[in-house]
Amino acid sequence: MLLGAVHPQSKSSSRLNEPNDQSINTLAALLGSRGLDASDFIDVINALGKIKQRDEEKQIREEGKAEKSKNKFIKDKEYVYDTRTDIFIYKNGETKSGRYYVWIYDEKTRRRFTQSLRTTNRIEALAKAEELYREHKDALRRGVKLTSINTHELIRLYETERRTTITNIPHQGITYNSFNTLVKHLNCWEKYINALGYKNRKLEEIPTEVGKKFGTWMLEQPKDRYDSTPRSNETINHTIAAVKKMYRDVAIDEKYITMGEFPIFRYLKVNKDTKPKRDILEQEEFHDLRKWMTNVWCREKDIDELEKVKRHCFGLYLTIQYYGGFRNKECLGIRWGDIRTIKKSSKLEARFNRSIYIPEWNAKTGVSREVVAPVAMQFERLKAHYKKLGITEFGREDFVFINLAKTKRGKNIPYQQPAIENRLKQVIELSGLQKKLNDTGRHITQYSARHYAVVDALMRDVNVYDVAMNVGTSVHYIEKTYAKQLTSIMRQKELTKGQGYWKILEEREKEIDDPVVKVIMDTAKE
Repeated sequence: MLLGAVHPQSKSSSRLNEPNDQSINTLAALLGSRGLDASDFIDVINALGKIKQRDEEKQIREEGKAEKSKNKFIKDKEYVYDTRTDIFIYKNGETKSGRYYVWIYDEKTRRRFTQSLRTTNRIEALAKAEELYREHKDALRRGVKLTSINTHELIRLYETERRTTITNIPHQGITYNSFNTLVKHLNCWEKYINALGYKNRKLEEIPTEVGKKFGTWMLEQPKDRYDSTPRSNETINHTIAAVKKMYRDVAIDEKYITMGEFPIFRYLKVNKDTKPKRDILEQEEFHDLRKWMTNVWCREKDIDELEKVKRHCFGLYLTIQYYGGFRNKECLGIRWGDIRTIKKSSKLEARFNRSIYIPEWNAKTGVSREVVAPVAMQFERLKAHYKKLGITEFGREDFVFINLAKTKRGKNIPYQQPAIENRLKQVIELSGLQKKLNDTGRHITQYSARHYAVVDALMRDVNVYDVAMNVGTSVHYIEKTYAKQLTSIMRQKELTKGQGYWKILEEREKEIDDPVVKVIMDTAKE
């Protein structure tokens, strides 16, 4: 009966729900197996009931406390508009200043905006709240940030973001040189904005048409270097593209502005007739320069052994770069382990040719490649010159063109581009080649070696696909940049066959057995 009292049943309950003797006996047996009786069971039920009641009372107290805290925080709440509940003013109950605050909420985006109105006057607070509502309600609805930034802050945010992606491997982030170039592009934009008087203007306050004249403004600005030559339209377009990417990646993606506030830019016209951007040496000029460096420059009197070795090494460096068509960074980054004998080569080929591996981290395109060039003897001569300075170990990870300064020797530090460029300017001037270049309006740089290698290969009738693979560029770029300039030189016989005077000579050759005509034809064919 005691067990039955634990589960009182109403008279309206179904007989199926009433405890029967079998269930009571089963429960009693279960309690007995655990060493318990009916009184113990009643105590447990009572304890559970008290715990549940205590939890319910605790929840009620906490809800009351939260409501009390809320009421303490929001004091003197007053809706700004009688017909709207998404904006109201209030006083902070936890402060003693008595200032009014505004609360704006957008139900669609579930975003809210709160701000001190900096006044204790109710009428003034209502007026300021209405003004803020007009300014920020649309921003809340559009999902843009309510915190505005100016151009300087935008540039700093973008530079910070890109700085985290700096890497030595091309196309896996941004390289150090590319980052420095990006900073220069953005500095031009900031200088332009400041010149227009928009230095402290927020992004959304700057007129969108401000970007239209950016390109022409840059065209009129003096350059920091080479002031005699104006900026190219192509370079200016690169700057415009960098600025546009900054606005997309930060201003738009981070919701500081919308596309309706995105500046409008106009690119400058660029000549579609692409040609090599660098002048090159003629083949005869390059061979004369090599002879001068070997026979005159490296044998100059009153120079010590270290300077002689440096000059010999530079001459070999220049030859290797010209024969292989390496980019400047690629050539300086060659290690001894990257130089390989080509498999299935004949004895003669193995004596002259080498395959130089350019890893992805050292390639501009981020794609590794093998460069084949007849430079085996140049690498061996480099080793011979290094041995004169006591350098006899050439590990696989050691750079080929190491810095030979006494303070850096033995530390596996490669030469840097400025040192190579200074050497190049020196030999061009001292050899007398500069006068020839001036007479023909040419300007030779370190990168001219790459253009020389491409043109030389095409002149030797090497397949354009093979040239592209060897120098690490596309067939399309070579055809667009080089091939059309060389067509008339390489294919003049095929292009003029059966045309004009040549047609008359060809017809006469068939009809007239004239020794004089044959001599003319043979001479022309040669």
